[in-house]
Amino acid sequence: MSGWLARFRSRFREPRAGLVVTASTELAPGRYLLPDPAGGALRIAADDLVLDGQGALLDGGGRGGVGVVLAGRRRVVVRNLTVRGYAWALVAIDCEELLVEDCDFSANGRSDGTFLDITRSDEGAGGGARLLRTSASRIARLRATGQDIGVDLVSCRGIVVADCDLSHNAAWGIRLHGSTECRLERNRARHVNRCGGTGCDAAGILLTWGSHRNCIAGNDLRWSGDGFFLGNQFSPPSNDNLVVGNDGSYSPNNAFEATFSRGNVFRRNRACWSNYGFWLGFSTDTVLEENLITDNRTDGVHWEHGARGTLRANLIARNGRDGVAFTLDPANRDFPDRSVSTGHQLRDNRFVANGRAAVFLLHTTATRLSGNRYEAERTPVLLAGDTRENEIQDVFGTT
Repeated sequence: MSGWLARFRSRFREPRAGLVVTASTELAPGRYLLPDPAGGALRIAADDLVLDGQGALLDGGGRGGVGVVLAGRRRVVVRNLTVRGYAWALVAIDCEELLVEDCDFSANGRSDGTFLDITRSDEGAGGGARLLRTSASRIARLRATGQDIGVDLVSCRGIVVADCDLSHNAAWGIRLHGSTECRLERNRARHVNRCGGTGCDAAGILLTWGSHRNCIAGNDLRWSGDGFFLGNQFSPPSNDNLVVGNDGSYSPNNAFEATFSRGNVFRRNRACWSNYGFWLGFSTDTVLEENLITDNRTDGVHWEHGARGTLRANLIARNGRDGVAFTLDPANRDFPDRSVSTGHQLRDNRFVANGRAAVFLLHTTATRLSGNRYEAERTPVLLAGDTRENEIQDVFGTT
């Protein structure tokens, strides 16, 4: 054997199905057809190691299973690896301090176009990286497209997902299910859609089942079923999240949706050219400030059965029906303890040329309007139903 070939073989390891990695390893470049024999095509079984794929491609051949499995591991790095053709490219369970970077986990499990059940942690046919009960870890510069889910975080804490391309998936670009104190930053999750482009609860980013105190910042979520979807109708609410500097525009449904929740803050987001800019049904103590909310087909902000919302310093313009609509349906008895529309604050917003009214109050009480500007509005404020005890301090001019 020539000297260079011996050195090459000693440095690189050729993957084989069922390979168990127990020390830092560099894989030999190339494509490897490795169906999962059960338990993962490649299993990492030690701590404090680096698996460097060196551009190697693990191909499951479309037979399901998992490409890379980690269970109970700490301080493991996985980089420069392509994994496709499995149900999941990578699954990490009960791990800490993982780093997954510069990998391509595309073209794995994908389901048909049926309506999604956002309350189920096992919803979806698979996807890129799935972390369960994992903490203090980071996923960076991952490409995970053309499947159901790009990154799935279930019962996790303190995960950072940054600078990833998770577009063109069929369920969610990133899903947080019962996951807290995570940071989702500068990711692309565009064109995440299903059901012929109508959505069926697909979203660029989904938070559900008690996902609290997360920071969602600077993500591009355009052209998805919903851009950002925080929904919890029959599950624990997801509260106290900060959503800042994201673009959820061009949704067939809602650029941003946050329902059945409390204390979420939306700041400096773009919510344009969708059906609704923001849909905030049954939520309380939600804050919208300095957002761009324009050119939506129906309402800029629709908030049914809500309480104590704050809208401050937003630009709300050219929406097809109302700029902001606070409403209550007296016939809705599904959630009698939440049948209120009360206590909202609108201040220092700029309303421009909304279709029917800048602000619509239906069966709404104890709401205060102050310091708002109205430009080219046919009807600045429209009141209907049992709307009373509101404080309207705005001056309506003709500009």
